[in-house]
Amino acid sequence: MTADTCDIVCVNEDKVQTVKSELARLPMSKVTTFLKAIADENRSKIVSALSTTEELCVCDIACILELSIANASRHLRILYKQGVLKSRREGKMVYYSLDDDHVKQIILMTIAHMEESL
Repeated sequence: MTADTCDIVCVNEDKVQTVKSELARLPMSKVTTFLKAIADENRSKIVSALSTTEELCVCDIACILELSIANASRHLRILYKQGVLKSRREGKMVYYSLDDDHVKQIILMTIAHMEESL
């Protein structure tokens, strides 16, 4: 039995090499990890909610998403660890906000793209 082989040849070797070099220098594993972090519906809702306001405390996020505080905290911890959110403590309260404007733009552009395809 012989193995199937691909007979397709590279049509534009220069473009292929340029793209391969570009991909090799990009932090694709970090990009993938970031996208996986916001790929959960509740985490997407958190990011979306925080794109409309400066910051929210854990309790408010739990209330908005109708989740327990423990469940909301779990999602927030994931987003925080992946660099999507930043936090600040004020006494016993922890407030979360988007890490930077890029995160806001990513979620807003994604929402706009999805709304256009409806």
